[in-house]
Amino acid sequence: MKIIAITPIGKNDSFANFIIDGLNNLNIDVIATDEGNNVINTYSDDEVIEHSKDADYIFAFSAKHTYNNVLEPKYYLLDKINRPEVTAYLDGSEYNYMYWPYGDKPYHVNKKFSKLNEDIYKKCHKYFKIVVYDHQLERKKLVPCMIGISNHYVSKKTNMEKEYELYCSFGGRAGQAGTGLRPEVYNYCLEIKNALPYLNCVVGEGFDFDRYVEVIRKSYIAISGWGAEQWCRRDFEITSNGTCCFIEKPTMVYPNAFVDGESCVYYSTIEEFKDKLEYYLNNIDECIEIGKNAKLHTEKYHTSEYRIQYIFDNMKK
Repeated sequence: MKIIAITPIGKNDSFANFIIDGLNNLNIDVIATDEGNNVINTYSDDEVIEHSKDADYIFAFSAKHTYNNVLEPKYYLLDKINRPEVTAYLDGSEYNYMYWPYGDKPYHVNKKFSKLNEDIYKKCHKYFKIVVYDHQLERKKLVPCMIGISNHYVSKKTNMEKEYELYCSFGGRAGQAGTGLRPEVYNYCLEIKNALPYLNCVVGEGFDFDRYVEVIRKSYIAISGWGAEQWCRRDFEITSNGTCCFIEKPTMVYPNAFVDGESCVYYSTIEEFKDKLEYYLNNIDECIEIGKNAKLHTEKYHTSEYRIQYIFDNMKK
């Protein structure tokens, strides 16, 4: 199988990284326009056009190119290739403080708004997007398509004993705490840490990535909160390491979502977070079971290889 990949230019993009990693793992020939994002080989425009004549699919990636002077991917190639029936647009954009092309950047966006690239929409067979809301599903080409786990998320150290009751991996030196319920959650976790010294809690401490993953794996409970609009990579970093993940509940739509009390713990308000945290800190055995289920769920539904098959299946519709 051969895929043309119109990739981001000079921009490390999580969605592109994830998808191209899956293509590489499946030994699919990737004819990419630009380096980075797990691309192995790049090709000139003329080479891409020639390869496109017998390519199975054309993948065009978004790249948050409306800010920070990032160049637009080589979308002009879509007109030259002119195979919309096998073209997929993979849109990893989110509209929050990280990507807001309409003037002042709000630091917190909590509304059902997610813009489509209308020009690309006309040129593709399916439009795969991370952030999709119910009311957008009337757009027939639009397909919800969440990111998932990468191999480097999972700690290479095996048989680690649980050591921490609670790990809050944002706030302080550990990352921004300004989106969603992060400010309230971070401050409450600090209160718990200070008020209950008999609990071993890690709150707002900065680590390199390997140590970060190790602390996740050693925790009974680890907290995620909205970062990239209504989701965060922490959801997958935590669940893939077999730890009970508290997830700020999204209203957006994505396939094979986690199940509250089975493969995650959802919270929608700070009051719900407090109540559930108290319950699960007093029922650690349930946390262990949720963590095990979460790992099985991510390994079944949220690998890059599974997501590639999901894209292929939808492209055939």
